[in-house]
Amino acid sequence: MTSTSVTRAPEGSDLALLQAYEPVVRYTEGELFLPIAVEPYVAQCSLWSTGDTPLVPAGELTLDGLCEAGRRYRERPLHLRFVQEPMRARELRRWHAEERSRLRGTARFATVGVIARLIDALLRISLLVRGKVPGGLVAAAERTTREHLDDGQCPYYGRVVREGGYTVLQYWYFYACNDWRTTFHGVNDHEADWEMVSVYLAPGPDGSDRPAWVAFSSHDYAGDDLRRRWDDPDLQREGDHPVVFAGAGSHSGAFIPGDYVVSVAIPALRRVIDLLERGRRRLAPWAPEPGTGGFGIPYVDYARGDGHVVGPGHPRTWRPVLVDDDTGWVRDFRGLWGLDTRDSFGGERAPAGPRYERNGAVRSSWADPLGWAGLQKVPPTEGEERAMLAERVKELTERLAEIDRDVETERGALRGLHAQVRSLNARQDTRALGRERAGELERRQRELAAATADRARLAEERAAHREFLGRPGPPTPPDAHLRHKPLPHVVAQDRRTRYLRVWAAISAPLLILATGVVLTRPAPFLLLGFAGFLVLFVGVEAVLRRRVLAYLAGLTVLVLAAVVVVVVFFGLVQNAQWVLAGVLTLTALMLLAGNLREFRSR
Repeated sequence: MTSTSVTRAPEGSDLALLQAYEPVVRYTEGELFLPIAVEPYVAQCSLWSTGDTPLVPAGELTLDGLCEAGRRYRERPLHLRFVQEPMRARELRRWHAEERSRLRGTARFATVGVIARLIDALLRISLLVRGKVPGGLVAAAERTTREHLDDGQCPYYGRVVREGGYTVLQYWYFYACNDWRTTFHGVNDHEADWEMVSVYLAPGPDGSDRPAWVAFSSHDYAGDDLRRRWDDPDLQREGDHPVVFAGAGSHSGAFIPGDYVVSVAIPALRRVIDLLERGRRRLAPWAPEPGTGGFGIPYVDYARGDGHVVGPGHPRTWRPVLVDDDTGWVRDFRGLWGLDTRDSFGGERAPAGPRYERNGAVRSSWADPLGWAGLQKVPPTEGEERAMLAERVKELTERLAEIDRDVETERGALRGLHAQVRSLNARQDTRALGRERAGELERRQRELAAATADRARLAEERAAHREFLGRPGPPTPPDAHLRHKPLPHVVAQDRRTRYLRVWAAISAPLLILATGVVLTRPAPFLLLGFAGFLVLFVGVEAVLRRRVLAYLAGLTVLVLAAVVVVVVFFGLVQNAQWVLAGVLTLTALMLLAGNLREFRSR
């Protein structure tokens, strides 16, 4: 495909700013959906609320009509439907047989442990009773997009916000479908998808705005972890254009190309796992940690960047469209931009637009673009940071002078009290008053000691700030703000990894089948055989994942615990009368002690 010419906006305009730092988005091979324009998408959609009849049939909806419906039915749940009829089985088979690039070399199950694989099976079974995107919808969405909505360019919806000393450039991308589950074995599918990249400009030494930070919308991360400093080596750039590696089907943004293990948060399960981990660390502190992904849900976000590329200097270029709070379709339509499956987990429901969450609340990334990326606390310039430190030094100096005056006054008062105590204790008839003054003296001494300690702490803080202002320390590392740095998961391509992939594919079904056999015929010999099977099963898992030491430590703890339980049980059974006598004696002594305490208090 040849490059399409791009009209440059007038210099100094918001559109020119957006074009100057347009991201380059690199997709994974096999990606079916690229950013599209909302207007032709809406023209293909029908508009629904509740019931079996659309409010507006497909082919009759426009952006103006969508705004009007959003205002008229504001109190009702609304959603668009892009695919009116999913592909049927025969047509779907023909679609699958079409020539197209596909994702290769996946290792989804080899990245996580057996518990995660079992949870994966349960979540997939739960789709039978949850609302989900119907089969054939992804194929129909891809064909409609390819035949009617792909014009060789990709639009983004750009927004410019100026606040807190920053100029925020937001690039919103709209996709007809998120096909992560169907095409790439991910967590979910849903019609429509909104993703966003933010570039944060700050005044440079010459007063002109320069890029300082970049943030991508991403799975599992929020706040500080969403952003990278402009000079961070993990942030790849083509000139002034940051490079985004989009997840296959999910379109989530990544800074480094690769395969990312994504965890699905299930609060109840997380609490159980945390409890088990605390017990393991307490009983076997010498055992190594289980390793990354041991308890993760087995979903991988493939952000390899080896497929389509969209951005300046590439065959597919951007078509910028400026939006803001007064853009009608952004402001007035609070509904979902695709099929509402009523999924109780939420993952299979379409998203709302760039301004709103599914519940109608304004998105934090729209309402608070600085707070969304953890930048409310970060001054945009070094000069502002130094001015704030200088102001803090001034406050500390004033506070220290105030404490010094109070200490001097209180020191004189304490010396007077000390003289009074000595005088009052010299006479028999005033010693009681002397003891009272002595108590006051001790209390005020403690208060003065606390004030003196507070003064020392504040003086240390002032000295540190003065030293920093006089001679700043070494530059802050570009990733110092990160709490959890997302990195691609690397699976070594060796023989053991190949065995692990085979084992990962068959182990969970094997374990479920074995459990089913035991539950249907719980004979003693089957229970013993199942226990041995579990030991062997976990052992194979440990060997293939190179966690033999952790396995042996856990097995040792389990055996010791079983021995203790058996000994205690048989000890109780064989000496039941002595155990009962001890319990009764202890109960009687506790009751007697309570009665005596009550008797003495009368």
